[in-house]
Amino acid sequence: MTATPTAVTDELYTRLLGQLGPAAMVELTVFIGFANMAGRVNTADGITSQGYSDACEIPLAKRPDAAG
Repeated sequence: MTATPTAVTDELYTRLLGQLGPAAMVELTVFIGFANMAGRVNTADGITSQGYSDACEIPLAKRPDAAG
């Protein structure tokens, strides 16, 4: 959704809508839109990473392979 141009397909939207329901879909869309806007504003204002993830002891989750 935050890619330019957007890459959300009708199939993906329909699948998410079926799993989340209309109210949650609106909430998810608004949250993603706000997070995207905040990130762009931070970049425009020169705000950079504070390095918190460098000290995080929780490993990132692995992405499932294409077959999974």
